[in-house]
Amino acid sequence: MKSTSGSSLVYIGIDVSQKLLELHGISRRKQVPNSAAGHAKLISLLPGNSHVVLESSGGYEKALWLALLRAGCRVSRVNAARVRDFARAQGRLAKTDPLDAAVLCDYAHSIKPKADELPSEAQLQLQELVCRREQLVSMRAEAQMQSQQLHNAQLLEQAASLLEFFDGQIGCLLQQIQRLCELPEFAGKSRRLGEVCGVGMVSTSTLLAVMPELGRLSDTQAAALAGLAPYNEDSGPYRGQRHIRGGRVRVRRVLYMAALSAIRYNPILRSFYQRLLNKGKHFKIVITAVMRKLIILLNRLIREPHFVLES
Repeated sequence: MKSTSGSSLVYIGIDVSQKLLELHGISRRKQVPNSAAGHAKLISLLPGNSHVVLESSGGYEKALWLALLRAGCRVSRVNAARVRDFARAQGRLAKTDPLDAAVLCDYAHSIKPKADELPSEAQLQLQELVCRREQLVSMRAEAQMQSQQLHNAQLLEQAASLLEFFDGQIGCLLQQIQRLCELPEFAGKSRRLGEVCGVGMVSTSTLLAVMPELGRLSDTQAAALAGLAPYNEDSGPYRGQRHIRGGRVRVRRVLYMAALSAIRYNPILRSFYQRLLNKGKHFKIVITAVMRKLIILLNRLIREPHFVLES
């Protein structure tokens, strides 16, 4: 598909459900199946200067998003909460598939979102492996908690077997993730991230999978994308407490665990952590500050190949 200027783009809103795709922005209303055949039909309906906009729908949109990108189409996968806020701001409170597709089309006309880039196959594979590992870790934690309520010997044995199964599956995924991180596409970044004491394979692989922009961001952008940028709560003379918000939850989760390790073993971050505690800061505020320092440091390590950590 040929590139076009923003003013000549035709925005197409698509509401994605498990089985159907609702289109808005073409000559007349269209519904196509959310399947490979439906995706091919949809692509054939798009004008050459179209820019498709869809929102995250629990993973139901991913196959379509990839099909559009692989076909060379301009497509943006946007934040569903922001689209809903946009609709509310216009007083559009009703919610149906056709209305949602229309809202997406209007949102795109107003916001003009940036077109997404097609991830590499290795990137897609890493994202899927990291996501599956997280799912299994969550399932294992739930199974372990449930096993603590058991007393029957046979059920306890069954629960132990289930936990052992989860351990095996998680270990297998970690080996696959490790092999992927050794590919030329990731090896340099993985090595640089691993230079920071407290950042292990889980943190490294999650950052590479979920925050591929790392190394191409400013310090402020890196903190904001991780959801670690404090936002003001001021009005007139009132000066409220600043809070972090938004960002990528999965990144923040691994940074929290990395920060807990770093304040024990990383002398620079440990000193920073202790200095804030000595000032009377609450633990949550302090650990958040450490996490922000950490993501800025990791971003800089990849962005600046000659940057050397202080010993």
